[in-house]
Amino acid sequence: MADKCKMVEELVEELLGACQRLSGNCLFNPRLQPAIGVGCLYEGWGAWEDNVLYRLLVPLRPPPGHAFHPELGAKGKTAARKPGLRVELECACVRERLVGDVLCFLHHPEDELRRQEPSLLHTLCSGSYLDVEKTTCWFQALVKAAWERLPQSRHCRLTVLPSRRSCKIKLVSASERTISIELTLGVQMDDSDSFLSLE
Repeated sequence: MADKCKMVEELVEELLGACQRLSGNCLFNPRLQPAIGVGCLYEGWGAWEDNVLYRLLVPLRPPPGHAFHPELGAKGKTAARKPGLRVELECACVRERLVGDVLCFLHHPEDELRRQEPSLLHTLCSGSYLDVEKTTCWFQALVKAAWERLPQSRHCRLTVLPSRRSCKIKLVSASERTISIELTLGVQMDDSDSFLSLE
């Protein structure tokens, strides 16, 4: 089982590398980080539909000119608010001067900003919060496209299973062996070893 876990982790690492290369064309998408095994059985592996489900967390980092602020939720006078990921624009003037690949969203008028991609707030957010369903849909499409660029796609079929809050994939080899993987997006809490899952 440990060998299979390692093989799945290496496969996901390759898949995320292909995802990173593809998403590198879009400057203001979240930045995918290396996956982390999660769960409760065998260093983070749990059973699912008579197969083994390999569960991994894929941490996200904000794109240039953006900041993520995880909010754990709080009970107010009315209803409890769900945990969420607030997205704020940050000054990118230094990057604009040094690298020249972005215009600062905070210090340029709207008509100048139309020359570059829209901010994350206008693509994968609802209001000022990262929309889990939109982000999951973006990630699922990215995974499908990235898989086609990997050599494994020639002898293994990838299917993204329906899910609005994680990326569940099923891999079927030419010999009909199946591997099920669930990739959940998350963000690191400050500089700690804790993560907020975006499920």
